[in-house]
Amino acid sequence: MQTIEVEIVRMLGRLNALTKRGSAPPPPETPAEKTPPEASRGQGRGRLMGFLNDHGEMSQSQIAAHLGIRPQSLSELLAKMETDGLILRRQSPEDKRQTLVSLTECGQSRVAAFRENHRRQAAEFLEPLTDEEKNTLAALLRKLIDAKKEDE
Repeated sequence: MQTIEVEIVRMLGRLNALTKRGSAPPPPETPAEKTPPEASRGQGRGRLMGFLNDHGEMSQSQIAAHLGIRPQSLSELLAKMETDGLILRRQSPEDKRQTLVSLTECGQSRVAAFRENHRRQAAEFLEPLTDEEKNTLAALLRKLIDAKKEDE
């Protein structure tokens, strides 16, 4: 006989697996808007694109420090993203040794599409719950996360 705690953890794992299915944004409608398939791959790209979208242009060293990415790994990732048309790199006018990174319009639209898709999926997934149940669930999950953070 399993305990309620084990059942809850198993259900959360199952829900996590179910919510990850089909989480990529739908492809653009017109061929001109299409992004190379590799542009949507990789958690690193999405995380970096979301960060740049939220914080604007930033130096490579600042990005590496904020995201905890090794400078060499970041440089490789940026080179691929630049080839895919997702970011632009330029030399800093103040410090010629620094490279500034920003999202292109294509990169911004990818972030917007991903976020809209994520919002829609979350709304669909939680549709069976009332607003009160959603608030209760969110409060309980926050409590679990906060308790886990204190343990670290």
